[in-house]
Amino acid sequence: MAAHLPSRSRGGRRGASVRARVALALAVALAGLLAGCSLRAERCEVCERDIHPQVRATLTLGSGRQLAACCPRCALHYGQENSGAVRSIAVKDYASGELLPLERAWLVEGSDVTPCLHLPPLRDDSGASLHLCYDRCMPSLIAFRDEAASRAFLAEHGGTVLGPGGAGR
Repeated sequence: MAAHLPSRSRGGRRGASVRARVALALAVALAGLLAGCSLRAERCEVCERDIHPQVRATLTLGSGRQLAACCPRCALHYGQENSGAVRSIAVKDYASGELLPLERAWLVEGSDVTPCLHLPPLRDDSGASLHLCYDRCMPSLIAFRDEAASRAFLAEHGGTVLGPGGAGR
């Protein structure tokens, strides 16, 4: 008695169906990888760190070109290192997300909110930030549209309030 073997056409269809499913699964996986790449955080054009929307700063150069910075501190360092190249700096109000000129922003310096580091800074017994090495984004600098919001943030997160544009530094 001869063994019954599946017909060639039937096996061919089953093989094609499996190949189609594998190809579809690979296409879905590849699309997921590509989508993940496009969802990557915007990078600071000064220090290459991820930009956090609440502390984003935008530098406008004399040429009109705009650079995205991860934080007001990084934007200020760029301005100091490239004297005369920066026409203006706009910062995000931490409370509302609205853009405002740096010179009109109330700033909280050295709080425990450190978006560029992902870790809170070490503090001494008095609450002052301890910096173990140089970091261009430290101490943190958080911008606010009004003094009341900066003082409310200060009460919760520590630091020092600097007047509009950093007055009192």
